[in-house]
Amino acid sequence: MMMWMRLLMVGMFSLTAISLISYQGYEIFHAFVDYFNQNKK
Repeated sequence: MMMWMRLLMVGMFSLTAISLISYQGYEIFHAFVDYFNQNKK
């Protein structure tokens, strides 16, 4: 039973970590695109 609880905790943690990291990457990518678009004008 303890093993399942630990597995669930780790799964939830990695899910939130992955979603946070991908969200950050998406934001950074958009910032870069905006920056380059400003420089072209």
